[in-house]
Amino acid sequence: IPLLLVIAVAIVWSSLWAYAASRAEREIDAWIKREAGFGRVWNCPDRSLGGYPFRFELKCRNPSLETKGGDPVLFTAASVHAVADVWAPNHIVAEFQPPARVVDKVTGKSYGARWTLMQMSGVGDLSGQPQRFSLQVHDPVLEPPAEASAPAGTAPAAAPEPLATAKLFEFHVRRNPSRNGGLDGLDYATGLEQAQSPAFTAAGSPGPLNITIQGTVTAAADLRPMPGEQRLKAWAAAGGAARLDRLVMTTPAVAATASGILALDPQGRLNGKLDLGFAGFQELVANLAKAGILPE
Repeated sequence: IPLLLVIAVAIVWSSLWAYAASRAEREIDAWIKREAGFGRVWNCPDRSLGGYPFRFELKCRNPSLETKGGDPVLFTAASVHAVADVWAPNHIVAEFQPPARVVDKVTGKSYGARWTLMQMSGVGDLSGQPQRFSLQVHDPVLEPPAEASAPAGTAPAAAPEPLATAKLFEFHVRRNPSRNGGLDGLDYATGLEQAQSPAFTAAGSPGPLNITIQGTVTAAADLRPMPGEQRLKAWAAAGGAARLDRLVMTTPAVAATASGILALDPQGRLNGKLDLGFAGFQELVANLAKAGILPE
């Protein structure tokens, strides 16, 4: 009897998992279609779903994301592996494998990117609406635009210096329900650790750079790609405000802090108050003037 019960449970569970997997495939297709309507075109030419018996695992080779409207960008990676537990299918964790390319569709410039670990995590409600999103990138490296290959018979050029490197980049955002029936807001937190770039040296303040930012943006739940000016107008019309709870930026020579709240008036002018603090600012301005970035 115990053996028969185990077999019966296994058969029932297998049937339920197969049904849920089929439902998950349909939900993925529906989600891709919804995202395309928002101007985010996801493509996965080689997709497989597994993970039986307690998880759903989606593996995709050569995934791509193209945004349409606003500032169009094409992002491609080597592969992505997304996982969700059977008892929490609305919580998805995904890892992207390098290398990747980021193509500016306006200028045509193509930037290379690599990392040791890129992990994304998302939580949605029962209707599929996103509630929380997190991104962590360990040891990111952004490469300059690819140059034309060297002519035949000539030595290849040396590898160009990266545009930027860092130890860690992270970004977290969660939906903040509106209390007056308007658009929901977004609570956000982002950070950058030990960032290095030739641009810092050119500006007279060599890294490493560390940044921590935390705050809330009200009336900001419309995340469809759109031109920046259009987005700001829509945000101002909805009565949006950006509250900066904490900003800390430090380099070996300069430090800055900020907090406050900002909004746009009906004429599109910036309105609000920020409390700012600086250390080493005079030296930074002198270095910018010496580099020709600021007039003396």
